[in-house]
Amino acid sequence: MIGRSKSIAFDDLKKYWGEIDFIKPPRIHRLKKYDLVIGQEPTLRIGLYSYLVSKLVNAKLVLEVHADYLKSGLTPIQRKIAEYLLRRCVLVRAVSKKIEEDLREIGVKNVVVIPSIYIKKNVYKPLKHHSSRKPLVLSVGRLVEQKNFPLLLRAFKDVVKEVPEAEIIIHGRGPLERQILELARRLDLSSSFKLVTRWLTEEEIVSLYNEASILAITSRYEGGPRVAFEAGACCTPFVSTRVGILHESVPDGVGGLYTSENSREIAEKIITLLNDASTRQKMGENMRRIVLENFEWNTTIKRYAEAYTNLL
Repeated sequence: MIGRSKSIAFDDLKKYWGEIDFIKPPRIHRLKKYDLVIGQEPTLRIGLYSYLVSKLVNAKLVLEVHADYLKSGLTPIQRKIAEYLLRRCVLVRAVSKKIEEDLREIGVKNVVVIPSIYIKKNVYKPLKHHSSRKPLVLSVGRLVEQKNFPLLLRAFKDVVKEVPEAEIIIHGRGPLERQILELARRLDLSSSFKLVTRWLTEEEIVSLYNEASILAITSRYEGGPRVAFEAGACCTPFVSTRVGILHESVPDGVGGLYTSENSREIAEKIITLLNDASTRQKMGENMRRIVLENFEWNTTIKRYAEAYTNLL
């Protein structure tokens, strides 16, 4: 497996695949005989490296597309490289139906949809009823342009005008940390905004999901996002842009509310839910049910593992 970081399912996949090596380019790794080479992205750094390794060891190549970037997130040359690599795979994994459609549009035929959402139901679980949760908005993700956190902060400026006691926490790290802190200062959100950049344990993130009234997602594109389902398993509903497998698997008004990339609309959706604990509770319970039915840890990892085992 070749990528930026190990899959969270890496250790469990060994139960099905046996020995697995992980390589993080451009690190040099002593190669050996492999049956399958899995690249986590069809990019120059990951995809091309994976392609070359598969050729060197005469192994089958699988590439994965984990976010909806093929049309708008790549430069023309990056797109050409991705198309070249994807057409040379025995299988391509798309983590959403939208990504599958984009792949087929560029002529990739061997595509399988396998969401990369694996949730431990006994870890991510509700600990607090919404009637006792404070008006806290939580957003989780890398501090990069894709996540569009400046849009969320501008929306939250409108939220505190109508819900003065509301607070917002953004948890993540990334190159835009200074920009986000500066924007919060300019918007005069210092008393209601907190940026958490330290690494949180699984127990701490579950506690944070349970403190929050809403998980806010303003991403331009996503594959999941997984955090929506982690929070959902804790009975925390979302206000989100229409992205990833979330939009495909959870109808509007069932587990949360969808919004456009308009700060005023985002603010209105957040205010609506902050002011209605009963609706938040119902949506949160719907989200947990959807997670348990479709994204439970053992079931989804087995589905993923067996899709690749069938190639051998």
